[in-house]
Amino acid sequence: MKMFKRFAAALLAGVMVLAMLTACGGGAGSGASTIGEKFENKYIAAINTLRGENAEKLENDTDLRNKALAQLAKINEDGTIAPTDASTTTGTLSDDKKFVTVVTINVLTDNKGEVVDGVCQAKEITPESLGEITKGDATPDVVKAVQAVKRVGIATKVINGKTYAAIAIEIVTSVPDKA
Repeated sequence: MKMFKRFAAALLAGVMVLAMLTACGGGAGSGASTIGEKFENKYIAAINTLRGENAEKLENDTDLRNKALAQLAKINEDGTIAPTDASTTTGTLSDDKKFVTVVTINVLTDNKGEVVDGVCQAKEITPESLGEITKGDATPDVVKAVQAVKRVGIATKVINGKTYAAIAIEIVTSVPDKA
């Protein structure tokens, strides 16, 4: 039960990180591939700023980025995605049973992932949405959650002229001793 609570805490920390750094909205834009690259870079910079000057700087991890790209491939031509494909989480217990590694992958969606007619609408990344990536006003809990991130992968993909994004984060946390 304690391990489940620890796993749930790590999962919630990951979700807080993703939710804090994104906002809802959308719109039309041009230059999608450039927007995608700018989005990826700005998101990584925001995470590193929140982690603090003395923390290890994260880069866009190739393995996690590829996992985020695989999630983006599940977006339909009309920009919708099944709720079960919009967010996935996996947990792996280390061989010595002292650590749990949690990987959460989320496709950014409009309306906080609200399901309408059985699908979620993926959030289009536009020049305006670049300004929605925020680093300010983070609570101490959010900063602590961001500091717990070990690896991050951010990917963007153009579908029918619109750019969409997915973020994968990895958190490794210790499993409490059984008392």
